[in-house]
Amino acid sequence: MRVNAIALVAFSWGLCSFFPVGVMYLHLVLLLIAVGVSADVAPRISKLRESGFVLPVALLLAWTFLAAAVGDFYPDLPTRLFHTVRVAVLWCLGMMLWRSEARSALAGFLIAAVFAATIVAAHHIWGLPEWAIWKSLIVPSNNFSSGNMISMAIAAGAYFCLMLRQDAKSDERWLAAAAALALALTVVFHAVSRNAQLLLALALVTGVLYRFRSLYAGVAGLVVALALSAMAWHFSPKIQSRFAEVTSNLQAATASAQYNSSIGIRWRMYQEAVSQTVEHPVFGTGVGSWLPHWKSVWRTLQQDLPPEEHRRFAEVNNPHNDFLLAAMETGVLGMLLLVWPLALFVRRGWQQASAAGGITVVVTLAIVATAMVNAPLRDAALGMTLLWLMGVSVASHEDARHV
Repeated sequence: MRVNAIALVAFSWGLCSFFPVGVMYLHLVLLLIAVGVSADVAPRISKLRESGFVLPVALLLAWTFLAAAVGDFYPDLPTRLFHTVRVAVLWCLGMMLWRSEARSALAGFLIAAVFAATIVAAHHIWGLPEWAIWKSLIVPSNNFSSGNMISMAIAAGAYFCLMLRQDAKSDERWLAAAAALALALTVVFHAVSRNAQLLLALALVTGVLYRFRSLYAGVAGLVVALALSAMAWHFSPKIQSRFAEVTSNLQAATASAQYNSSIGIRWRMYQEAVSQTVEHPVFGTGVGSWLPHWKSVWRTLQQDLPPEEHRRFAEVNNPHNDFLLAAMETGVLGMLLLVWPLALFVRRGWQQASAAGGITVVVTLAIVATAMVNAPLRDAALGMTLLWLMGVSVASHEDARHV
């Protein structure tokens, strides 16, 4: 019963991937308890030790705590340490599953993505009440809304990998293709997240390159992605307006120092993070130092804004780039230690040459791309389940002893 409980909780977590973040934390606690009391917890720990991820993850944790000890105390320090530990726990917990449990979790996630797209379609056809359980899906408004669309784009990429697998039967291939198309269309026409829409193209190119493993395949995938992107641009006014904002916001930021926009503030925050990293390359400015530093910087920018807008931009608690945040607060080595396990995930997935390995690569590259413009490693609303699925995807193809 205890072994079956782990598979059930893993499937349920995947199935609840598009629910509010509190549900994900509940599943994290339940899975920790289920694994902790399982009769085979010792073999699971041995499996984790043999995975090759323990050293990079341990060094990432150790360096972050060392940088925190060396630096000053900031109000955000406990939160930053908590999220760093959370990331490590999610990765390790995912990799401690046996193959059948991991596949249950992935199945739950893929089913949930199709169900979420169905809810969005139903809302556009009939209209749905804005209940809390699905409000973030039907009313794009916050980080969790963006996270849902990012998850849906990644699920589309996972279905694409399943469609391309060598041993897929004809009906399985068509079913996976239909699911990938439905999810992609939902992201194109419903999402306001540019991040999610760009991930669709990244997933397509990655899936083709992973499956056929040649430069020609990569070029072909890129050409197809560009063609589909052009079609999406032509038929989706929402995409046109959202990406047109990028050009206008960037021009306003660079030409007239107007940073009161999504792109403008990112541009200025990136500059500040890089500058502070150059000034403090070893241990950084201190774990949790970003927010007080940014508040002082924003006051000097003299943006002509109403008080509420001014406070909103001043209270941004990360530079919307996890790598720059790590570099600024923990130094260059801290950033490299963050890159190390991510690169290891990609390498492990690439070596598998299977649909499960392709999912590992797609999920990891999507997290990396998202971390360059958002904060999935810092913000649970963006990356909670996806980080766990990185470890789960490795467990789904790494272990041959349990099926």
